[in-house]
Amino acid sequence: MVVKTTRITIETESLLVVRRGKTVVTWCPVCCAEAEAMTLEGDSLGKDIPSTLLKDWLAAGKLHLWSSNGGPDRICLTSLLRCFESEDARRLPISKPTPPKTGEGK
Repeated sequence: MVVKTTRITIETESLLVVRRGKTVVTWCPVCCAEAEAMTLEGDSLGKDIPSTLLKDWLAAGKLHLWSSNGGPDRICLTSLLRCFESEDARRLPISKPTPPKTGEGK
């Protein structure tokens, strides 16, 4: 009797779209290194990221957030990417694709 084994490997990718984000290369006080940082203004991280998830990352020390000399708050992009690569990112809602407009009903 011959037993066949089939192995299926699924690779996934995720894409984070940051809207209206302004980045600068600056010193991250937590990484103790130069890193790209994004200034937080309005909804620059978008509405797809639950605020509870960001608060959890901040409380755990995974997400680096600081303010320099009374300027705007900044997030270290290196730490943000690490957070999304972690298992916590699986809690993000999956956005449903919108169907293309076909011109019908005009």
